[in-house]
Amino acid sequence: MQSPFPGKILLAGATFALCCATPLYAALGGPASAILNSGQVVTAPGHQLAQLPQGVQAQTVVTSQNVTITEFSRGGTVFAIRWDGPIIPDQSQLLGSYFPEYAAGMQARNPKGRNAPVQIRSQSLVAHVQGHMRAFSGSAYAPALVPAGLSVSTLGVEP
Repeated sequence: MQSPFPGKILLAGATFALCCATPLYAALGGPASAILNSGQVVTAPGHQLAQLPQGVQAQTVVTSQNVTITEFSRGGTVFAIRWDGPIIPDQSQLLGSYFPEYAAGMQARNPKGRNAPVQIRSQSLVAHVQGHMRAFSGSAYAPALVPAGLSVSTLGVEP
């Protein structure tokens, strides 16, 4: 017997597949452990790299869209993120609870051109996005979460 709603069943299945295919990585201000199951982990979760100061840990993941995302955490909380790849990753997922502030900053900015770099700076969020088709990069950090005395530029994150 044929289903009376074949289009709705197909749409529901496609929606489910897209939701399951969306990469999940840790968000700014979120727990670093969320990077697990998010793609191909390049640096083992929890592995402390020798060149990182003050107990900072870095985790890197390459998504299915070939975007490399590096998250920096201390005490299990992500305080900075940097990324590069052929597309701009989902900023709402990367920035988590900081995304509304990012979105407001994007609305308020006065772009100087189609490929003009984006720079959003406030007391609680600093974000940079730049690039062009197939070559984008960016970074973001929450100043309140950065360990005291640490310069984010030592992590490759734009201050």
